[in-house]
Amino acid sequence: MAVLWICFLAAAVRILFILDPGMGRKPNGQSAAAETEFPGGELDGPTEEKGHSGGEDKSHAQETGGEEALAEEQESLAEETGSTGQEADPKQAAGSWKTVIEGTASPSDAAKRPPCIAIASDLHYQSAQTTDYGKAFEKFVKEGDGKVNAYLPQLLDALIDELIAQKPDAFLLTGDITINGEKINHLELAEKLERLNQAGIQTLIIPGNHDINNYRGRLYFGDEETEAESISLEEFTQIYADFGWNQAISRDAASFSYVYPLSETVWLMLLDTAQYEPLNIVDGAVRQETLLWMRKNLERAREAGIQMIVSGHHNLLQESRMFTTMCVLENSREVVELLEEYQVPLYVSGHLHLQRIQKHKREPGAEGYGICEIVSDAVSIPPCQYGLLSWDTNGALTYETRQTDVSGWARRSGQTDENLLDFEAYEKRYVRELIRDQILEQTVRVPEAMAGTMADLYAEIYADYCAGIPIHRQAAERSEGYQSWARYLPDSNSFQEIKAMLKDSLQDNNSFILLGEEWD
Repeated sequence: MAVLWICFLAAAVRILFILDPGMGRKPNGQSAAAETEFPGGELDGPTEEKGHSGGEDKSHAQETGGEEALAEEQESLAEETGSTGQEADPKQAAGSWKTVIEGTASPSDAAKRPPCIAIASDLHYQSAQTTDYGKAFEKFVKEGDGKVNAYLPQLLDALIDELIAQKPDAFLLTGDITINGEKINHLELAEKLERLNQAGIQTLIIPGNHDINNYRGRLYFGDEETEAESISLEEFTQIYADFGWNQAISRDAASFSYVYPLSETVWLMLLDTAQYEPLNIVDGAVRQETLLWMRKNLERAREAGIQMIVSGHHNLLQESRMFTTMCVLENSREVVELLEEYQVPLYVSGHLHLQRIQKHKREPGAEGYGICEIVSDAVSIPPCQYGLLSWDTNGALTYETRQTDVSGWARRSGQTDENLLDFEAYEKRYVRELIRDQILEQTVRVPEAMAGTMADLYAEIYADYCAGIPIHRQAAERSEGYQSWARYLPDSNSFQEIKAMLKDSLQDNNSFILLGEEWD
């Protein structure tokens, strides 16, 4: 197996040398839009600077010469690749793995199985070293959205054991890997994830809006929380160098974005969509320099007959009626247009803490090709699930979620905590009780019996909504809890959220099959 992997890497490098004869020779005056091509090199070029005043960021297009600079770079790229800038024929541009497998495979390739990757998002890892689980910690958890903070180390251990047993080709963590970017959490997380690398399962990491330059990082001891040390982009790169960055065949100089060769026919483009200069903000965007880097690598993949799958922390499409701000990329339209120009079939994200699957349509009712997005819900929130994305030789992509078997891990590892030994019951009870208590605080003027019914309804809908489970809308609307919301608090934000969640939960978002013909 090691010999095959070495041969593949050598082949990948030869492809890039053909596409870019100057690869590995850094020209004088290299621009910020250039990428580092060799694994193991230092982050090259300046990072994007963002403003942080009132939640708004400074336009990077203005800082770098804007559309004029972008047009010049695109013109230069067109000269290198022979592109005219016009929309390519989808049949020629698709570069689907079906075309690659059926058109170029040799008999020696027949025995190679298609790849499979595990995907998780929003782990929000919190080390036991950050808290004594006292009053400060309890207050923090009580105000949260359902993360099982008290058991995140055990949850991660169980997930790692499960992945080692399953042996996927890679494990992708799509951002918000720590609770609030605390250095102590990053260091412990990297140490735990090294087990996967050692087991031959390449872990691939990109940052989310919680992970770099986060001024909200805290330690929770006693009655008060205290400020925790955060990390910079340079420190993030150093800590996670072996989790995709050093294994990349192309790296963006302006962000922690890179291309990882999953197989001879599939590459993963992993995007750093977080904004953290000079300080962390929630909103996401793809930098202008990164868009140029993306185009160059998408062009290379198309010319080489490689299928590209793209992932970032922030959402590409509007996925939720409940969460309508700070989730979708600020320049999502520009990113969608670029990815669809190259007939990219799939974009994988997180951030929303909801399990969602959606296909982009240029207009309502439009048929034909459109990029699909999988939003992986937070593995830190019940049902604590992750996804498996697999290819087959017929040109189909299959995705399905799986719940982390914490109880099985607890029994095998000799745990004595009853919550861990029956984690399925614990996590189901935990998230509903947490959300129920939060809603009860909003219904203090409602008769007690009705308030409890209303809170129960909201908690049940919320739990299924996060998990991507279809909800019977008519049954919910006929329930006593719903009727009580309509009677006592018809104009409340919580009742509007119930309505939004019901409208968004008409289908199962935990599995799908994407056929190659859908974009060929």
